Amino acid sequence: MPREITILSPSVFDELDLASAARGVDESFGVREIDDGDALQVFDGTGDFVLTVYPAFELATEGEIDRLLPDPPAVRLPVFWIDAFAPLGDHGEAGVSVAMRLALGLEASCIIEDD
Repeated sequence: MPREITILSPSVFDELDLASAARGVDESFGVREIDDGDALQVFDGTGDFVLTVYPAFELATEGEIDRLLPDPPAVRLPVFWIDAFAPLGDHGEAGVSVAMRLALGLEASCIIEDD
């Protein structure tokens, strides 16, 4: 099972934001579109994926974040919800680092669900 990551951001991210976050973790990381452009994937120097990030969608309804997350951080509405997934293991740890750096660059909250 992959590690689920949720980013709650005051703004939408783009491919450049993700590429900058990825390169901030490791200069060999790149970004590619997958699923006919429905997601972006960060990959390492060998082509293995470390993180998959889906497009942001806006949440503006009071209480919606509380309903969706078990222990949500306090955020101002509207907020953009970004889903991401990292594999388990070392590649996943690198992916989590990229997600955290992306959130930092967006001044967003990053929730990593560990089972």
